[in-house]
Amino acid sequence: MLKANYHTHTFRCMHAAGEDREYVEAAIKAGIRVLGCSDHTPYVGFDGDYYSGFRMRPEALEDYVNSVNSLKEEYKDRIEIHLGLEAEYYPRLFEGFLRFIEPYGIEYLILGQHFPDSDQYGCYAPYINDAETAEKYVNQCIEAMETGLFSYVAHPDIFGLDRSLPQFLELSEKYCRAAKALDIPLELNFLGLSQNRLYPCEEFFAVAGKVGNKIIYGRDAHNPNVFFDRETEERADEVLKKYSLERMENIDITRLSRYFSGKK
Repeated sequence: MLKANYHTHTFRCMHAAGEDREYVEAAIKAGIRVLGCSDHTPYVGFDGDYYSGFRMRPEALEDYVNSVNSLKEEYKDRIEIHLGLEAEYYPRLFEGFLRFIEPYGIEYLILGQHFPDSDQYGCYAPYINDAETAEKYVNQCIEAMETGLFSYVAHPDIFGLDRSLPQFLELSEKYCRAAKALDIPLELNFLGLSQNRLYPCEEFFAVAGKVGNKIIYGRDAHNPNVFFDRETEERADEVLKKYSLERMENIDITRLSRYFSGKK
């Protein structure tokens, strides 16, 4: 049974349902012992359509932080709660992003790269259909991992490309080998699995099994009820077993704090 989930959203991203407290209560009832809140981060430098239904707006971050910290204190005897963000890596904006979040005491970041560049109107990753753009996407994710600031990679297999093409397997291996070298876990995403999306991709996880990557389960919760979805967890277990993958229950959430501490 899943005891930790670090991939949890809130209504502030504008495509999740339920109040923050409902997620905590549902997690407790489902037997979760560690709950990480990681809503889609604001990103200074983008505006307008970049936030339309996809991400938290910058002015919502303080409320998010206050709410999670309040619930962390209130429920400290029943569940361990951590404050995180799901963030993309846009090289030209990343330093500004870090300066923006530093005062808020964010504990960890997970990499959720949805676009292959810093263009807010760029191609959504699942719609990538050419090897050149897919390679650009993978290289950007590797560059993100090399910053050392992301605790794990959410839905690493979200990028589109015909799964039967040799280029897809080559890029998957490049991605997986970089993650292994940097000791960064890759997520098997329950949202994609439950909705039969492009991801999780068995071809990708077959490569991860050969490379020897560590895997973390992520509910990618956009509704409190998903904590009670045992069927998806069983399906994830089957993928894990099929490709001889090692699952981690907990992750290193100290990467970001060590970076900020080192700056002082």
